[in-house]
Amino acid sequence: MNIAEIAVLTSCAIGATFVFGSYLLRSPAAHGAEQECSVAKLQGRYVFTGHGANLHYGTFDFDGAGKVSGKQTSLRNGVAEREILTGAYILDGDCTGTMTFDGQPGGVAHWDVFVTRDGKKGNMIRTDSVAAGVRTFEQ
Repeated sequence: MNIAEIAVLTSCAIGATFVFGSYLLRSPAAHGAEQECSVAKLQGRYVFTGHGANLHYGTFDFDGAGKVSGKQTSLRNGVAEREILTGAYILDGDCTGTMTFDGQPGGVAHWDVFVTRDGKKGNMIRTDSVAAGVRTFEQ
């Protein structure tokens, strides 16, 4: 091999390295691609509204580790009631999950939860046969 051939091969190798390196830098992981969801996706205070047979407004406080607490004012049969909320949640990698609240009228309330990939908004629907309801929440 002569010097000209070595120079061409070296140039090609350097060029390929730059091309491959540029591809890696442009990959979604390098640009902060959304991570999978987990309980950590929900952290902090969210406000919510909800309805079913009744109206509900309040706050959820997610701890990022699977516990949720909050307060709500519910309008049931024309009477406003203030309630403390305590419960737990699970969030799967696809940003869907479940939530339960203890001490609700009728016992433990079970919900299916759907959260945006950024964790800022969510929707939920009650899955108990004794009560119907939906909630939307937002940070």
